[in-house]
Amino acid sequence: MSPATLRLACLCNAVEAQIPDEPSYLELGFGQGVSINMHAAASTGAYWGTDFNPSQTVEARKFAEASGANIHLFDDSFEEFATRDDLPDFDVIALHGIWSWISQKNRATITDIIRRKLRPGGVAYISYNCLPGWAPAIPIRKLMSLYRDYGTAKMANPNEMIDGALQSIEEIAGAGSAYFRENPAVRHHVKAMAQQGRSYLAHEYLNADWHLEHFADMVHSLDDAKLTYVGSARLLDGIDYFQMEDAAIKLIARVGHPVMRETVRDYMISRRFRTDVFVKGARLLSSVEHRDAWNAQLFVLSRSLIDIPKKIACGRGEVELPTEKYDRIIEAMSDHGYRPKTAKEIYEHKSMRSLNQQDVISMLTVLTGAGFASPAQVPSARVMEQCRALNAYILQRARISSNLRYMVSPVTGGGITLPHMAQLFVIACSEGETNPEVMADRVWQFLEASGERVVRDGKRIESRSENLKEVLAAANRFLSYERPLLEALEVIDRDQSSRA
Repeated sequence: MSPATLRLACLCNAVEAQIPDEPSYLELGFGQGVSINMHAAASTGAYWGTDFNPSQTVEARKFAEASGANIHLFDDSFEEFATRDDLPDFDVIALHGIWSWISQKNRATITDIIRRKLRPGGVAYISYNCLPGWAPAIPIRKLMSLYRDYGTAKMANPNEMIDGALQSIEEIAGAGSAYFRENPAVRHHVKAMAQQGRSYLAHEYLNADWHLEHFADMVHSLDDAKLTYVGSARLLDGIDYFQMEDAAIKLIARVGHPVMRETVRDYMISRRFRTDVFVKGARLLSSVEHRDAWNAQLFVLSRSLIDIPKKIACGRGEVELPTEKYDRIIEAMSDHGYRPKTAKEIYEHKSMRSLNQQDVISMLTVLTGAGFASPAQVPSARVMEQCRALNAYILQRARISSNLRYMVSPVTGGGITLPHMAQLFVIACSEGETNPEVMADRVWQFLEASGERVVRDGKRIESRSENLKEVLAAANRFLSYERPLLEALEVIDRDQSSRA
């Protein structure tokens, strides 16, 4: 959802993204406000958002106060927000997931907001549950809602109600249900549900509104907003080789109309979730403009060398990244202490000899789509200070809680995933500590006090010695591989001065 990612999604599809360095950005339904606050801190733009839940707005405003970014957060309904007379025109309007969970009236209101308040050339990001992938779950959702309304769940707490509903569905399947026999994938789906969090299941299957639609219907519903579909914000979704077999790729290549082609893609992989990027008045880049834009695009690794696997999981299964190519581009990108580099610089790096420019562009797209690299920017002093302040607040929370596993980078222009243990190592480094044994002991003290333990191979480790052994290995790994990357991303200061 970050401006940098949305710009890159447009670039990958040869579409001009008119998102300025200081964007006017709107997020509708921001939840706890983590994303919008990280994007605001990593930008000199103006960020606006609304979420109907006032407690979530209170939480989001804590982040905003910490960073001091230019951000305006409200607990208005979409209808109330649409009538505000202080709204600017926006370069980006984004909504993540909520499209599937709101009424037809609210979807119409959002479409009207986009129509009136998104600037020509602006970008809209909308993610949503889609068909055909969710089709098998429709009868399951009905059974769960009926169990809630008419079963034995009236006096049960929410978790017990979910467990009871799942047990009831298993009993129906086990009693010889023709539906489950004729749809074996549904039985697998129910078994997978049993392993998922109960809060997620309640939201996904028991929400008052649950809207599923095909891509073609989504495109049609946005006609009034004058939007043109560009591509997916998840870059790997746009690379057929990573999503489907050769026969399907050949078939799709013969489909002429873009809406039909994208719909066939969804059927080929039974897509359940889309992250669509639209532009209001899309303009295709000429070949020269496209080449020059790629040459100027900055990139940076967002995973340390040791954490980049040789295979990635995708729609096609596990796909191996050719070592002779990817080892070289990773070497080029990690050179000079992970310093951000343009695609042109990477292409001209000594390790990239014999590879052509299109190879480099393809590999950068894959690495970014897989989460191993990120588009980068040259941050201003103000952005640096905002990110530093927000990270200090995040680390303060990390001293007492492990539920926020992100920090913000002024180099990537958004958040990066950082496990809680790594955050505790960051705190130690910021206080001048670089001895791995001492760092491991500090982390163990936190784990012991909070009742947490290290998990290895899916199993919780109980003994103190085994926990310390695992934490010490993690501390050495952090100091050798993760800290240099976090310094390059400006998440932590190279001089290790105390800022937390």
